Amino acid sequence: MDYSTKLVKEITDISERIISRQSEIEKEIILLNSKITFYTNCAWIFVYAGAAITFFSVIFYIFKNKDTEFELNLLGDFLGGSVASIWSLAGLFLIYVAFLGQKQQLLNQQLEIMYSQLEVKYTRLELAGQREEMATQNDTLLNQKFENTFFQLLTLFNGIVNSLDLRNGSRVIISSGRDCFKTFYNSLRAETKNAIGQNTPFVSAPIIQTIKAYDKVYNQNKSDLSHYFRTIYHIFKFIDDSTIENKKRYASIVRAQLSSYEQVLLFYNCIHSNGLKKFKPLIEQYAILKNLDEDLILSPNHLNEYEPSARGLNS
Repeated sequence: MDYSTKLVKEITDISERIISRQSEIEKEIILLNSKITFYTNCAWIFVYAGAAITFFSVIFYIFKNKDTEFELNLLGDFLGGSVASIWSLAGLFLIYVAFLGQKQQLLNQQLEIMYSQLEVKYTRLELAGQREEMATQNDTLLNQKFENTFFQLLTLFNGIVNSLDLRNGSRVIISSGRDCFKTFYNSLRAETKNAIGQNTPFVSAPIIQTIKAYDKVYNQNKSDLSHYFRTIYHIFKFIDDSTIENKKRYASIVRAQLSSYEQVLLFYNCIHSNGLKKFKPLIEQYAILKNLDEDLILSPNHLNEYEPSARGLNS
C-alpha cells in the first residue's frame, strides 16, 4: 500500500469517526443546553425570590407597628437565615451551570480537534499528490534529456558511417558509406581463406584463424573501424548506464541502424580482444545480433562463441 492510498484510508476512517462522534456530541450538547437553561432559570428564580423576600422584609420593618418586636437585629437575622441561604443555592446552581458550560466547550473542542486532524490528513494527501506529480515531471524531464542525447549520438553514428570511404592505390573511391562494410567483409573472407588454405571449406575454419584474419583486416582499416566501433559501443553503454525503463527498446532502435555486413563485422569484433571484455556482454544482454544473417558467418561453429541471448533466442 503506497503512502497516498494509506492517507485516503486514514481520511475515510477519520471522516466516518467524525460523523459518528458528531452525532453523539450534538446529542450531548443539546442535553447540556437544556440543563444549562433549566439550572440558570432556577438560579435566577432563587435570586428573584431572595430579592423579593428582602424587599418585603424591609418594607415590613419600615412600616411595622410600634408594638411589634421586630427590631433591626431581627431583620438582619431573618435575612441572613433565609435570603442568604436562597442566594447561596442560586450561586451553587450558577457554578454548576459554569461546569456544564465548560463540559460543552470541551465537547466542541474535541470535535474541532477531529476536524483539524482531518484537515491535516487532507493537507498531507495534497502534498503527497504534489510530490508524485513532481516525481512524474522529473522522470519525464530525465527521459527527454536521455532521448535528446541518445538521438544526437545516433545522428553522430550515422554521420560517421556516411563519411566512410575506401580508396584504391590510385586514390579512387571504391566504396563509401555502408558499402564499406561489404568490402571489409570480403577482405575478412579472403584473409580467412588464406589462413586456413584455399582448399579448406569455411565450415572448417577454426575461430582462432578467423580472429587472426579479422585482426589483420582491422589493423589495415583501423582509422575507420576503431572510430566506428568506439562510437557504437558508447551508444550501447550510454543506454546501459541510464536509469530509463525499457532499455531494450532503445537498443533495438540502434540495432535497426545496422546493415547485415555491419552485424557480421560486429560479431567478429566482439570475440576479438577489442570487444571481448566490455562490448560482448552488451551484445548478449540487448540481443544486438537478433537480426544477424547467419549465412554470412564464416562457420556455423562460430555462433557458439555467443550466448543464445545475443541473437534474441531467450530474451
